[in-house]
Amino acid sequence: MYRSLRRSLPALAAVGIAVTSPVVLAGTAQATAHGSHCDSVSVQYSVDNGAHWKEDGRLSEPSTKIQVRLDPKSKPAEGCEYKVSLASYNTEGPTWAKSGTQTFLGWDTTVLSGDKRQATLDVSKYAPTCFGQIDLYGTDKKHDGVSAPLPKYPNAVFPKDLITAWNGGKPCKPTPTTSPTATVTPSTSPSPTATVSPTATVTPTTSASPSASVSPSATPTTSATPTTSATPSTSSSAPAPVPTDAGPVGSPTVAPVSTTPSENLASTGGNSSQTIAISAGGAALLALGGGAVFLSRRRARRS
Repeated sequence: MYRSLRRSLPALAAVGIAVTSPVVLAGTAQATAHGSHCDSVSVQYSVDNGAHWKEDGRLSEPSTKIQVRLDPKSKPAEGCEYKVSLASYNTEGPTWAKSGTQTFLGWDTTVLSGDKRQATLDVSKYAPTCFGQIDLYGTDKKHDGVSAPLPKYPNAVFPKDLITAWNGGKPCKPTPTTSPTATVTPSTSPSPTATVSPTATVTPTTSASPSASVSPSATPTTSATPTTSATPSTSSSAPAPVPTDAGPVGSPTVAPVSTTPSENLASTGGNSSQTIAISAGGAALLALGGGAVFLSRRRARRS
């Protein structure tokens, strides 16, 4: 009986080794094949529905619908993710230096990866109504003044991982609406003054008609020289150039959400819990076989 046990136990230990080794090696090979680090990538954007792709750090016009994609040359590791957002604001001026207190209007966000290399961000419902700012940046933070700080010149340049941005627009419409109401009040005052002026014009017409009517004709001839004063008018039409502030310039580089690939995407053919269970079972067989061999040899020595 001991002889049969001594013969079968080494085989049992060999089974444990055979079961454990491939699983451990497969798990190691699997982790090595899929990589264990996420690097930054380059992101491109398009404002014309994909006809042209750019990496410029400033937008030339207020684009509220932007397509974004991973650079075709970028090959992120499997499981690496990159978040991109588009936000819209009202501002107090047309440039970053004059933006003043900004008002958050709305945003949109997406996640790019090797499986989802392109997406569309749309804030058309939240377009600036007058002076405004639009930011495309490489995080999912909502810079609304509550979840994350609002952009604020000059120190609070948010977001800090800017891809591209726009500043500009026109004054808000409510300001011109006050001028028509002001023109209504002068229209009532000229009518009384017009009734007084005819009494004053009756006396000059009788006295000034013989000789004074000739002298005024001479004065208009001399007034032709003031008409040559068009030179000052041309000089006033050319104002001094006003320096414009381009604002923060973005970069197409976007950092990953995490430097380690997400667990659910990093493993394509193996389940970590299954691997652990199989490895534990193989280790148990190995220990059982080794212990049994030791006991059988000890009994053999006693006998």
